[in-house]
Amino acid sequence: MSKMSEEIGDDELTVSIDKMLHNLSPKPENPSIYRVNDLLRNENEHSYDPRIISIGPYHRGKQHLNKMEREKKRYLKLLLASSNESSVDRYVKKIKGFEDRARKCYSEPIALGQDEFVQMLLLDGVFIVQFLRKYEKFDDAIFKFEHVTRHVLHDLLLFENQIPLFVLDEVFNLSRTNAQEKFGELVWPLVLPSAVPALASLQDLDSHHLLGLVHRLNCFTFSPDNNFHHVENINSASELKEAGIRFDNCKDDGNISWLDIRFNKYKKICVPTLDISDVTESWFRNMIAYEYYLPCDHPKYVTDYTFFLHCLVHAPRDAQLLRRYGIISNWLGGDEMVYHLINQLGTNVLTSEKFSYSDVFCHVNRHCKRRRYRWIAILRRDYFDSPWKLISLVAGIVILAVGIVQVVFAILSYRKQRYEKAQVIFARKASKAIGVVS
Repeated sequence: MSKMSEEIGDDELTVSIDKMLHNLSPKPENPSIYRVNDLLRNENEHSYDPRIISIGPYHRGKQHLNKMEREKKRYLKLLLASSNESSVDRYVKKIKGFEDRARKCYSEPIALGQDEFVQMLLLDGVFIVQFLRKYEKFDDAIFKFEHVTRHVLHDLLLFENQIPLFVLDEVFNLSRTNAQEKFGELVWPLVLPSAVPALASLQDLDSHHLLGLVHRLNCFTFSPDNNFHHVENINSASELKEAGIRFDNCKDDGNISWLDIRFNKYKKICVPTLDISDVTESWFRNMIAYEYYLPCDHPKYVTDYTFFLHCLVHAPRDAQLLRRYGIISNWLGGDEMVYHLINQLGTNVLTSEKFSYSDVFCHVNRHCKRRRYRWIAILRRDYFDSPWKLISLVAGIVILAVGIVQVVFAILSYRKQRYEKAQVIFARKASKAIGVVS
């Protein structure tokens, strides 16, 4: 190839690369709504997909979600009628004012024009606010079928199914008729029962989206005690039991977070009850996905909790053990299903830099490393893990004891015979001696 043709080729490549870079859309500096990483999604992609309603742009337009688009429009029409408004002009102007800010919340460019994007935010925002308002009294036809209500609640907490929380706050403020009403108080159907009291303490909506707010409320009262930062993994529940560690269900007195796990002075691991049902996997996966995109130094409480369960449950018998102690309330099916669920949830998770349960891990491992507890664990594992082994051990001990008794009696009998024989010999010698003297 001639030098001139090489230069022409270089020029074409330069132009091509320059064009590629020019067409590359700038990435938002601090996005808060992402598509789930493939590493997480590949474990169970359906856990991140909405069942009945699309919120935000990522799942917009999917055929099986289109039926709820009519419900969104109906909710907007009812809202306008309740406030005697004939136009959405007030809402549109407000949302258009922060369109650019809302776009920057997404981790990738949104291929919607201004009108489509604003309409999406308006319809989605109004639906969420009005749905939560109506939920307490079930004041709408949408609540006629329980499965629809459950699916909507499920879909509102999907990581990819979000719009910025400030949009919801603005829609709420524009539609509020009671000055005392607070948006934070509306989200109670989405939080865990133990987290409902935290609603009264909520002072602000310092979260990026609805899922982030619910996550914050669920973890609100949890205060981890993690003085140890470099810890070893712990054994399974069954192995810990063999080492003399027991489990106990923490009684909820209103002050215990569902995340509170303690190892007390009585060698008990205290864990609040976890209800496991058909929505548990999706709930945990989306909370974990939310924490996956938090800054490195931010605590990842749900991820740490999931990893803790993953360490405890190595087999169905571990799930059975925790169920018997009242730590797991199984609404899913057999113990094997619970084992597979926890095993899969703990795959490819990244725990906090300061692991929330490092104290528990360290104290448990210290206990297990003591010589006497190691011997107890070996004894229980090798001789007390089944009735037949126990029977065999008892039979062996009895046989050994009988053998020892027989040996003792034989020795005593032998010694007695020798003693009696010695007495006879002594008597004879004494008799002879007396005869000689006479």
